[in-house]
Amino acid sequence: MPDVFAGRFELIDPIGSGGTGTVWRAWDRRLGRICAAKVLRQRHAGAMLRFVREQGLRLDHPNVLSPYGWVAEDDQALLAMDLLGGGDVSSLVADFGALPERYTAELLAQLLSALEQVHAAGLVHRDVKPSNLLLETTGTGLPVLRLSDFGIALSLTEPRLTQHGAVVGTPGYVAPEALAGKPPSIKQDLYAAGVTGWQLLTGEEPPAAGPLPERPAGSRGVVWDVVEALTRTAPDERPPSARAALAGLEPVLATELRVPVHTADGELIEVFDQLPELPAAYHTRAEPPAPPAQPVVRPPSRDVHAPWPRRRRLVLAVAGVVGLLAAGTAGALALNRPPDGDSSTPPSNSPKPPSTSGTLSPPPTVPTGPVTPVPNPQVTVGAACGWQEVGGIETTTDGTRVECRQSGSSYRWVKAG
Repeated sequence: MPDVFAGRFELIDPIGSGGTGTVWRAWDRRLGRICAAKVLRQRHAGAMLRFVREQGLRLDHPNVLSPYGWVAEDDQALLAMDLLGGGDVSSLVADFGALPERYTAELLAQLLSALEQVHAAGLVHRDVKPSNLLLETTGTGLPVLRLSDFGIALSLTEPRLTQHGAVVGTPGYVAPEALAGKPPSIKQDLYAAGVTGWQLLTGEEPPAAGPLPERPAGSRGVVWDVVEALTRTAPDERPPSARAALAGLEPVLATELRVPVHTADGELIEVFDQLPELPAAYHTRAEPPAPPAQPVVRPPSRDVHAPWPRRRRLVLAVAGVVGLLAAGTAGALALNRPPDGDSSTPPSNSPKPPSTSGTLSPPPTVPTGPVTPVPNPQVTVGAACGWQEVGGIETTTDGTRVECRQSGSSYRWVKAG
């Protein structure tokens, strides 16, 4: 029998893990549907507050993935989201390399459309990158992405609790002014979107430090122009908004994207289902997959249900689903500056973790950044751990790093490696 969280969510199998929690494929008993359930495993108060804040971000947009509900039980909390099976844009680039200009324009336009909504809500995402752009399973049809992971998002209208000078984000996607200690702004999200566009066009990883390489010789076109505008060093020289950058893509978007699409070397581009086979017990009760949401970009979206070949390989959607996790060790970067206070005691007026399901409005502002691992005297190699700690990394009193893994029908701490 599967573990049931708060009497509502049956946790079927873990499909991803990150710095603060594990993502499970789950059955929502109340709604009668399969979903993605992110379970917080950190006992840290700051992480719990960040988790509570993330559940409050309900942005209604076809290219944004936000929670549809949450529950809490004892010292654990769970966020429920739509389950996407197509992996993420990072895996798409890893599979196919440099993408055609019109295909890149489609993905970049959807990202900019999502950012327009995020910024209109007074938020800065602060961790825009391909691995946080999850994909619907559309096969060889039009791609549909959804911006995820708002764990380190910041409201520009709320006071900051993060220490000044702390840098959060992912190396290679952090804007130059953020590295210099400037306060967060929407221009930093736009810079990261430009780096993402550069990666789509080149098929390469951006350098962790320093400017992007110049446009390859012979490369030209509207998409390249927009990407270069977004990644200019001076924020004042970038487009003033996501809407303005999206308008720059209009000359390309005016031409319909004809599917299927092939790479320059003739390989068929497809976004195939990367999730493992659903256990047989859920075959008869799992609802048919809902049609992928249509992005609100031009040209008008077409039918994305064109048949596609059987997937080329079975790949677990770990990379894509990890984008659902709140900022962890890879999502927060501290560059020769003090950590941002995530491990300090939260303010006395900080809310306690909820004990029943519900919605908090408005969500609290919380510190962000990496959490420094400390020895846990309750953890030893070979000791039992709980299902909610699967994928968790701890440090024993003798300095050994251990990970909670499933062993048959039980869970135990084993040496991480």
